[in-house]
Amino acid sequence: MRHDAFVYDSDEDYAVRTAGFLREGLDAGECCVVAHNRAGLAMMRDALGPDADRMVFVDLSWTYTRPARAVAAYHGTFVRLLRQAPSVRAVAEFQFGPTFDDWDEWQSYEAITNLAYDHLPVWVVCTYPANRLPDAVLDGVLRTHNEVLADRWAPSDRFEDPRDVVRTLMREPQPLPGLRSWYVGQDLERFREQLAGDLAAEAVPGAKALEMLVAATEVATNAVRHGGGIEEVRVGRVDGRFICEVIDRGAGFDDPVAGYLVPRPGRGTGLWVARQLTWRVESFHSPRGFAVRMWL
Repeated sequence: MRHDAFVYDSDEDYAVRTAGFLREGLDAGECCVVAHNRAGLAMMRDALGPDADRMVFVDLSWTYTRPARAVAAYHGTFVRLLRQAPSVRAVAEFQFGPTFDDWDEWQSYEAITNLAYDHLPVWVVCTYPANRLPDAVLDGVLRTHNEVLADRWAPSDRFEDPRDVVRTLMREPQPLPGLRSWYVGQDLERFREQLAGDLAAEAVPGAKALEMLVAATEVATNAVRHGGGIEEVRVGRVDGRFICEVIDRGAGFDDPVAGYLVPRPGRGTGLWVARQLTWRVESFHSPRGFAVRMWL
């Protein structure tokens, strides 16, 4: 897997250079992907001309909702296309939010990308418009991509270990003293019944409540199987979001990308499922034990 960046000066620069890159892939027998918003896809169809019929176009409108969802969406696309060709090359316009908090989260995603597809024969080029990038964002591009395209492909001398980047950018979980506590021991059926009652009491809509039930059950199952049992469960609302926190008796883990990588044979699926179904998952050592906190 190659994960590179192209910071472009204008739409014309973007279209000409990415079209050339994609045509090289077509000539090599690769599946080629363009991921952009609707206006960007229309621009690329024009730039590619007849070759557009041989491309796969992905509308990013619903891809960049959360890092875990974006990882899963791209992984699924790559695996599907690799059934048709020996390798894939993709040009993906990066979508980032209006605040630095948003950028920290998506910079973590860019670092995770280096690990998420490292077992697949894909070449991903993330594209960034230079005229809309603050210096801090550009620095993040160089930290999370192995190579950068300028006059030619050149290694980034600021590239860092992906796990170090994610660990640096992780938010420190805040104490939430207002949550309610209850205890279920090792009884997962009782855990589900109690949590279902709390979700109903908080008037969480049915579909969202089901997502939390599934996610929290996966985490609780991990606590029973691998964490020495459930020590405490804490639930409630913070900033309008329902929270479920499962605290176990184990040593926990210190992998900042746990649950972001699509499970492969022999790997657990619990945290990955939880990240897919909830807004945010935090893990940390608390006074009562190792906690996994899920925000809906």
